[in-house]
This record gives sequence, C-alpha cells and structure tokens, in this order.
Amino acid sequence: MGESWSRRFVQWTIVALCFLSVAGCGDGTPELTEEGDPAALLAQGRQYMDQGRTQDAIDTFLMLVRLDPNSIEGHFRLGNAYFQEGELEEAAPQFRKTLELDPNNVDARSNLGAVYYEQGQFANAEEEFGKAIALKSDDADIHYNLGATYVQQYKLDAAIAEFREALRLNPNLGRTYFGLGNAFKLQGKNQEAVEALEQFLALGDSDAQLRAIAESLLAELKAP
Repeated sequence: MGESWSRRFVQWTIVALCFLSVAGCGDGTPELTEEGDPAALLAQGRQYMDQGRTQDAIDTFLMLVRLDPNSIEGHFRLGNAYFQEGELEEAAPQFRKTLELDPNNVDARSNLGAVYYEQGQFANAEEEFGKAIALKSDDADIHYNLGATYVQQYKLDAAIAEFREALRLNPNLGRTYFGLGNAFKLQGKNQEAVEALEQFLALGDSDAQLRAIAESLLAELKAP
C-alpha cells in the first residue's frame, strides 16, 4: 500500500512467512475437515486465504486457536486474516498472542507494527518496527516501514537513513524512492526529491495510484 504523506503510506510485510506466498492448490472448495484436527484446520484456513475467502479463513483459524490456544501459526494467520479484512482491533491481539508464545517472531512483531501504523499509533509502530529490526536487521521491508513511521512523526533525518538502508539491502525496492522523495520534499530539498521520485517511476511500480501521486508531486516540484 502506498500514499502521499497527507494520505499515509506503508509497504506491509503482512504475508511474511515464506509459504504464505505460495499459490493455492486448485480452484475448488477445500474438503471439510474434522474440528478435532488442528493441522487440517490450519491447512484449510490457508487454502481459504489462497482463494481470497478471508472470512471463511477467519472462521477456520478461530476454530483452530480455540482448539489449540498455543498454536503460534494459528494466531499469526488469524491476525493476518483480520488485517486483510480491516479488522485491526481484532488483528492486534492475535499478533500479541503470537509474540507471547514466540517473543522472537519477527513477522508478528512487524505485523503488529503495521496494525499500529494503520491505527495512527506511530510511536507504538516505531517501537515494534525497531524491535523487528533488532531481530532481523537485513530486512529491507521493515527498514522501509520504520522510515515511513518516522516520516509520520516528522523525524525526517531518521526516515531518510532508514530508506537508504532499505535500498542498500534491496536496490529494487522501488517505492523506497517514493518515500525518499516525500521526505526530501518535506525538508525543502526539491532537487533530491525530484531525483528520488523520478527513480521511483523509472522502476515501474505496479501501484497505479502511487505512480499517479508521484507524477503529481513531480509536476508540483518542477512547476515554475
């Protein structure tokens, strides 16, 4: 997700476990499973998510965590599903429960930061992204998210440092240039802002809305 600083932007790492990005196993409906089988419920919930059936996934993951309250992945995936439905008040406790069970779970830590960011609780988001970076300092996405959080608090030098670290780790993380462009613009460094936004557009981000915002900002910066 991405927007100008008057319309918050951040690139989430919600689907953070590597196997969450794998496509589903076909188009059909998953077979019904016995409620007493946590592994089957987890697999069924994952398939519902792959099919975009988020509410069905929520119902399934709820059955799972009721059956097995100590399921780390169950709570984590339930939090992700709630987030995708925009149910932030429901998502946060699931990520906190994941962290209670697994304090070093960097994905849950980062996703909790994303919830706080979306809720406008930027100090809390900064804290969670910072803790996530302490656990995984080479994650470009988390550095990007922390940079976005700094911008929201007008900690612009800190934001720029995070964006530059994100680009050092992943030079192809295109929307980091968008973040830099906004931060430089807020500092009144128009030439640096222009260069960053042009680099963002050159990398061809797939978000049409974000590209339109960047083009609008460039036109404003280049206006006589």
